[in-house]
Amino acid sequence: MLDSGMVLDYGKMILDDEINHNIKRIVKGVAVTETSISVDLIKEIGHTGNYLTHPSTLNHFSGLIQPRLMNRENYENWSAKGRTDAHERARERARELVADHQPKPISEQAQKEIHEIIRETEKELKVT
Repeated sequence: MLDSGMVLDYGKMILDDEINHNIKRIVKGVAVTETSISVDLIKEIGHTGNYLTHPSTLNHFSGLIQPRLMNRENYENWSAKGRTDAHERARERARELVADHQPKPISEQAQKEIHEIIRETEKELKVT
């Protein structure tokens, strides 16, 4: 059991978190309303128009899955930035999270309860 900490992969945990985030987004589904499918915009622009440059496209795009670790750049840009794979980026993200983490202080009441549990356990185990 103690050795399990020796095989923990924080990078994999970060990748799993991204996968879980994407699954939650997929399971949530896509709203299909006149607004979400831009019925009025389709009527306005028509079947030969350009929807990609219209502001509503960006507004609706923001609700889609946007991976934080998966690289969507072309080969040249990816290569110029060091050819890092998803696991390397995930490990770097894990390092950032650990370095920047500022835990919230526990309440005074919680501290008292923890100390009481420790005191009772020490008494029960005859540890001083």
